[in-house]
Amino acid sequence: MARHGDQAQIQRYDSVTRTGCPVHNCPMETDLDPFKPERTRDKENAKQAVLDFVEGAVSGDIDRMKASFDGLEIGANDGGEWVSAMRAASRLTLVPRATQEFFLQLCLDQGEHIRQECTDLVFLAGLRILLPKYDGPAIRLYRGESFHNRSRRTYGLSWTAGIEVAREFAQSRLHQTSNGGSVLLETLAPPDAIICAPFLLDNRYAENEYIVDRRCLASVKAIERFSQLSHDQFRCGS
Repeated sequence: MARHGDQAQIQRYDSVTRTGCPVHNCPMETDLDPFKPERTRDKENAKQAVLDFVEGAVSGDIDRMKASFDGLEIGANDGGEWVSAMRAASRLTLVPRATQEFFLQLCLDQGEHIRQECTDLVFLAGLRILLPKYDGPAIRLYRGESFHNRSRRTYGLSWTAGIEVAREFAQSRLHQTSNGGSVLLETLAPPDAIICAPFLLDNRYAENEYIVDRRCLASVKAIERFSQLSHDQFRCGS
């Protein structure tokens, strides 16, 4: 049993932790993180944004999906909430055609940004639901890729039916100045590897683009290799 003096000390300690030290004018414990309310509010807004994105996708409410974007960007330096939204979307079974056509346009404009906020695999899983599905045959596709990604089999998502388009990407600054240079890849993509064929609906960049899940590709060949160039060499056209 606590003595009266002990109980008084406990009460004084409890008072200090709740209101601050009256002698040294120290801040109370709950004020040590002045940004906590703001972070809590941002977290709640982000959670609501994911809900708005998913429910908007299911119902075909494009305005609700658009309204969620600012909230999905909260904490973008840590991946934001796009990764949560795409993961949640991947668990859906079906969305309306209007949702798929809208999200395709979004991907054509901002797809690289959204992909960078996720991981490739989470992004791909969400795209299988959110994009218009490919229902064609197997097709021979090409991609310009860095040698680094080729050696790790971490190929990107965008492939093309045009070999010259792929060669141009292989010889781009992004790939040819990367470690080891770049390669031109070729594959016969089976239907289950092709998530979407955006160019069939919008070929604004004349790239004949296909979105491909690399995990479903049986064989990928490097048919050309381009030596690594420094940025100065690339700029001079060496």
